[in-house]
Amino acid sequence: MQAELKKLFLKPHEEKRILEGEFWAYDNEIRSLKGFVPGEVCRLYSAEGMYVASGYVNPLSTIAFRVLSYDPDAVIDREFLRRRITEADGQRRALRPDNACYRLAYGEADFLPGLVIDRFDDTFIVQITTAGMENFKDDIFAVIAELTPGAVIIEKSLVAAREKEGLPLLNRIITPGASADRVIEINGVRFRVDFLKSQKTGFFLDQRDNYMLLAPIAGGREVLDAFSYAGAWGLHARCFGARQVEFIEISGDYMAQARENAALNGFAAEGLSFVQDDAIKVLKEMSKAGMRRDIVILDPPAFVKSRAKLKEALRGYKEINLRALKMLRPGGFLVSCSCSHFLGRDDFIAVIQEAAHDAHRRIKLIELRGQPYDHAVLLPLFQSDYLKCALFYVY
Repeated sequence: MQAELKKLFLKPHEEKRILEGEFWAYDNEIRSLKGFVPGEVCRLYSAEGMYVASGYVNPLSTIAFRVLSYDPDAVIDREFLRRRITEADGQRRALRPDNACYRLAYGEADFLPGLVIDRFDDTFIVQITTAGMENFKDDIFAVIAELTPGAVIIEKSLVAAREKEGLPLLNRIITPGASADRVIEINGVRFRVDFLKSQKTGFFLDQRDNYMLLAPIAGGREVLDAFSYAGAWGLHARCFGARQVEFIEISGDYMAQARENAALNGFAAEGLSFVQDDAIKVLKEMSKAGMRRDIVILDPPAFVKSRAKLKEALRGYKEINLRALKMLRPGGFLVSCSCSHFLGRDDFIAVIQEAAHDAHRRIKLIELRGQPYDHAVLLPLFQSDYLKCALFYVY
């Protein structure tokens, strides 16, 4: 039985947004945070004393309260987490029962704020970003182990949000004696991943379906994969019959991974080239030199880290798309992506249209995609809607 929880009170008229489905209360919306400790489970009330939600609080964070349940009788414990994690997993497995690599839990979108779990066969990557979920860490690990006997659990809690929550960065294997090295298969393409050395939670599962955009267009083409990381876009292009694929990646470690992944799939070195350099600089040099390609793929890291940096980021997106469009042969394709939720879809398309105008190219938007089923957006939490992936035909 859960002990009686403390009451946290909002300021007057601040409850409406949360009652309508938002998950957060900010520090300036709360009457007082005095006496609460980071991660403490509590109940949130309106200024007039009406129950609003149950969740956890952190006086150190601007986001001072996060909703776990709207049920006043909810007991927040291991069994609560088990139900939530099991429900989230069941949703994914019902939609794609044959998929062994997927995002099992996606934070607020699964009513589990501060928790991300990615599954790669029997390996589970856990990312915890808040003090509230940190307090339930052992329960989360236990639930995963119970639901999947033999599971290998790795914690990759390396996001900057942890520092804002007063938490240390962690990157470690939880399962004794287990290895962080795995070979996974995505759309029939194999990748070797060292989960302790890779970005985010190990592999960008959110682009998995979007890689298939290349299937009908890559055959016999010359392809440039900029910001290539471990080579997922370019290796898919090669798998789909591209004649020449060039990878551009600034990190030597990730470039080495791309080379290894090419060999892992049995792709001959002929027709593949690897350039370790700044992709923005190389795109500019290649376009100025009059080099031409049939397909250019732009999948950069997030240029927009905050809303205040949006204008600066738009200049960056315009520059790389401008250079790519200048390089593309008539009848070629541009694949352009953004992973920042601060840049909306309309603005994303608009900046590429501006780039096309300045490059004196006409473009046709063939398809605009977002996140896959396992990264679905819980409305009205638009902050979880971040990925844009556009395919353009270039005249």
